[in-house]
Amino acid sequence: MKTIALENFNLAGAIHHHALHSPHTTAVASQDQTLSYGELAQRAARLASCLTASPDWQRRDGQAPRVGILASRGIDACVALLGACWAGATYVPIALKQPQDRILTLLAQCDLSALITDDEGLKLLTGRLRQACPKLVIHAGQPTLTSWDNTSQPLIQLTALPPATLSAPALVKASDTAYIIFTSGTTGTPKGVMISAGAAQHYVIMICQQLGLQASDRALETCELSFDFSVHNMFSTWQAGAALHILPATTVMNAVKFVKISGLTVWNSVPSLAGMLRQIKALAPGSLTTLRLTVFGGEQLPASTVTAWQSAAPNSLIFNLYGPTEATVFCLYQVVSNPLALTPGRDALSIGMPLPGNDAKVVDENDQAVARNTPGELLIAGAQLSDGYLGAPALTTGRFPTLEGRRWYRTGDLALCDELGRFHCLGRIDNQVKVMGYRVELEEIDAHLRMVCGSDIVGSVAWPLADGMARGIVSFVNASSIDAARTLEALKSRLPPYMLPSRIIALDALPLSANGKVDRKALRQLLDTQAP
Repeated sequence: MKTIALENFNLAGAIHHHALHSPHTTAVASQDQTLSYGELAQRAARLASCLTASPDWQRRDGQAPRVGILASRGIDACVALLGACWAGATYVPIALKQPQDRILTLLAQCDLSALITDDEGLKLLTGRLRQACPKLVIHAGQPTLTSWDNTSQPLIQLTALPPATLSAPALVKASDTAYIIFTSGTTGTPKGVMISAGAAQHYVIMICQQLGLQASDRALETCELSFDFSVHNMFSTWQAGAALHILPATTVMNAVKFVKISGLTVWNSVPSLAGMLRQIKALAPGSLTTLRLTVFGGEQLPASTVTAWQSAAPNSLIFNLYGPTEATVFCLYQVVSNPLALTPGRDALSIGMPLPGNDAKVVDENDQAVARNTPGELLIAGAQLSDGYLGAPALTTGRFPTLEGRRWYRTGDLALCDELGRFHCLGRIDNQVKVMGYRVELEEIDAHLRMVCGSDIVGSVAWPLADGMARGIVSFVNASSIDAARTLEALKSRLPPYMLPSRIIALDALPLSANGKVDRKALRQLLDTQAP
């Protein structure tokens, strides 16, 4: 791999480069709108000029200004994000589909210099949310007649801004924060993960080379900006000079048709999406022949999903990528080949080996490396580690320990490393629960449940709880109906009695988080509301 320089970098730099050398090439397409690299660069530069001209742009603490992006995935969101990057700012994506109080908490933590919204984001800015906004609010969507009666906090329309000179994006240092993405906190307070420009640059350049992305590629975007998988989808595509095609959130079940119509060559998604397509019988053999690369990440990849995908996309090389937000998107990879590299006792693929510039090890409770094939906590090190959590130095110290002179990140994932040096993720340590005194891994139950019921989308929860203790397990399967007795009987040959669910419930659609993963909290709440 080529040497990666870690200075004078801007995530928007590739857009500027391609705008100068191939201005008419498609950069991003969404629904009925398409922008070339030249057009995308012009909009981002115009937005950046507005930001940097603001009297409150420079922060008093000397850090890069922070710009909130209150937008759903689409072209306006891409323009907003790139405009912030172009101006040398730290971008902070704020998901629309979350409670108002949570958004207020994020705004209070970030001390934003500006906020950029799309049409849907603008609709949210009423009452307390508007009062919590920074002085500079820019609407990147279509001109609107929405009343904005606060004269001390005017709403600026991007479409009304004058054209800007296409000067190069602001240069940033490797130590500057490129973006902050918020993840759920165990205390209920969201944690802002700070990713440096150096870590982001390393990832984007490295993964583009590792995957062999090309300017002729047409890549799929399935993620909201608040899910760091979007960093991969957007910036690796633009680094290669390729076209990003955004799948509307309302049409995800028509993803196969979308790929065909758009002639896509690169698929990016969580495995759950492929699993849902398989369940609705959308993955017909040979239905995705235009794909040459498939990137799955964000959760365990079931072998059944891989087998169906290989039949549907026979020309595609499949990558299974793993990584926490704190290690800049993805840090381990497994190239899929036959026979499949399966995790022992699980119908799931190995997460493979560290990507260039990354390192990994499995340790015990005393942070000592364990023997091969021994479960323990997975730790990550290398060029992509986050600087830590926004405004939480104690939490940062605890999760990013220095061991034998090297900084590591505690993933909270249970894993093992096999005799070939491949890593296998066994699930979340915090999804280990005690049921009637026994320690149970919920992901292990899920893995066997997938195999016996033929559904890729399943979820198990500890329930009911009494005096803080779990009294049993309830499992859910994404299906219109299920023979619970037969499924339970099949599980008895795979699991010890204390791991068997007391109930198996079929749901037409399991609740998913914003990242497309099964939402166990929502499943527990469902049980609580239905309990007598």
